[in-house]
Amino acid sequence: MPGERTPFQHLIRLAIILAPLLIGCLSWVSYHHFVPSAGQSKAAAASTSSAKSLETAHIDAPAGEVSRDAQSAVTFSVVPLRSVSLITTPVDPDPVASFRQLIALTDPARAAPHIDPRKLRAIADRGVVGYASAKTDGDRARAAGLIQTAALVGLPLARELLARNYSQSEAVRSVVPANDAIRYALGPLMDPALTTEDSKQAFLALGQHFAMQRQLDLFAGQIINSLRGDSRPQLDYRIDTLVDLLARVRGACGALARLVPEAGDGSDQECSLSFSGKLRKHIEMTTPAGEEEESKRRGLVMLSQLDGR
Repeated sequence: MPGERTPFQHLIRLAIILAPLLIGCLSWVSYHHFVPSAGQSKAAAASTSSAKSLETAHIDAPAGEVSRDAQSAVTFSVVPLRSVSLITTPVDPDPVASFRQLIALTDPARAAPHIDPRKLRAIADRGVVGYASAKTDGDRARAAGLIQTAALVGLPLARELLARNYSQSEAVRSVVPANDAIRYALGPLMDPALTTEDSKQAFLALGQHFAMQRQLDLFAGQIINSLRGDSRPQLDYRIDTLVDLLARVRGACGALARLVPEAGDGSDQECSLSFSGKLRKHIEMTTPAGEEEESKRRGLVMLSQLDGR
């Protein structure tokens, strides 16, 4: 009948009503899926661009731009901050000491020049020959000065000759300070490889000379200065040898004890094993006096004067 609607007509009308709703839902879903993806792509592109600009900035960009690029990379990077390595310069706790050390290492004046031992031996031989053939005290003193030059720089033979002859020769005493002679005599005594009966007798004769001159305080003071900070092996044995020789010089251990705080009153100090231990402890606790460096410096000055003649 004309007034009745068929089911097909109802279906068409329903499709017409639902079609716009379906199209709207599909558009909404598509839009929300596209926006986050695009944002992530832009963030990734920005991170990659910042990294590339930071890598190439040191090649063709000024220092100010490099700094700004580095700050931007840290600020906008998606990487956690704790995973970004920070490049910092360590703080020097004592820059003044470091600067002085740098100067000491680079100062050519501090570099000890190499001296040919054959040259030193030739100078010492000239001194020995000149001393033996000298006619006057002045000639003997000049010859002893040659031997002293080689001894100061470190020639063992020259040191041995001066230590042995110091107490017997006025000419040697006129050019060799007492402190040098004591140091020369003590050297082989403190080295078990060089200690001989001759070296012991030379040291003993020197001690007796200063005892007769009432200069045991000077003698003891130089012994302490020469031994300060001695860290070589067999210190106990070497100190025992020294104290045994000092026991033969009346008053020598007392003079030495007055310079060792642990020894107490040195007026009646005996050269005992107890004193040896106190002396060893004092030597180990003190710092070296640097006498060998000063000796070599003086020797090089005298050597340069010889070369200038």
